[in-house]
Amino acid sequence: MKRLRNIIFSIVVIVVLLKLIDYTGKLFNPKWTDRALDAVEAFHSLPEQSIEVVVYGSSHAWKGVETTEMYEKHGINAYNYGGNWQHINTTSLFIKDSLRTQSPKIALIETYRANAVLADSDLNGEIYYTKKAGAFKDKYKYLRQCFGNCLERYVSYYIPLITFHENWGNLEEENFDKNNAVDYFLSKKGYEGSGSSAIASIKNYKNFEQYELNNDAIIILNDIVSLCRDRGIEVIFFTVPYEGEYHYADAMEAYAEANGCAYLNLFERMDEVGINGSTDFRDIDHLNDNGARKVADYIGEYIRENYDVADARKL
Repeated sequence: MKRLRNIIFSIVVIVVLLKLIDYTGKLFNPKWTDRALDAVEAFHSLPEQSIEVVVYGSSHAWKGVETTEMYEKHGINAYNYGGNWQHINTTSLFIKDSLRTQSPKIALIETYRANAVLADSDLNGEIYYTKKAGAFKDKYKYLRQCFGNCLERYVSYYIPLITFHENWGNLEEENFDKNNAVDYFLSKKGYEGSGSSAIASIKNYKNFEQYELNNDAIIILNDIVSLCRDRGIEVIFFTVPYEGEYHYADAMEAYAEANGCAYLNLFERMDEVGINGSTDFRDIDHLNDNGARKVADYIGEYIRENYDVADARKL
């Protein structure tokens, strides 16, 4: 009987210790990852097969396409499944994750980091928020690409306290806030909004130096396009303006044309979209609500004119 009590006590201690480690890891994690975690959770709470257009990509997509505007102006049932920082292999993971529960007609893929592949990396915020995507085969392939053969990196993914423990000296009141933003993202159809305003000086796109896409990025882009084609999904690549130079517009245009996809370089279409550097940016890299509505309106109209998508307002 005493031996049984000791075993039970040991199990309880282990469970409590694991819970404490997990809680502490979440407590110490960089707080700017929490909204991305909530955004992924919100997507996974959507009814299955309920979205016709999905936006993917980095924060330039997440904060650059106000998806509710697509519905209100054009009746397009769209959802923004972007996230901070995303390299193209993280975007690819999000696409594959979304297709486990949704069958969109159109994939809108933002290209800010289309030439950047995350590989041989320690745990960071971008990899960390993929935890909410759940477990599936393609996710393990992604983690192998990110972490290589380093066991410590895998352990830190599941026990983030290993990586984030040094943040203990930076704890603030918000670290203890248990509120989440899931309901917010559901109400905004995934879009990360902001009404703040900053001045962005947008350069003439004709002066941007242009580079070729690297082979690793092309492999991932080919995989994305092949997957979408197999599912009957149309692919539209797009680039959102920001204060800086985008070096892959020519390469993305050539790639899209060669692979039967569309490419909207909004640097070239700023006048058509109506983007204004004085009123439409939350910071020099990201659009605010005003700018994101303009982008959504423009892309929504483009979809209406070129693709067969139902008017969800009439259903």
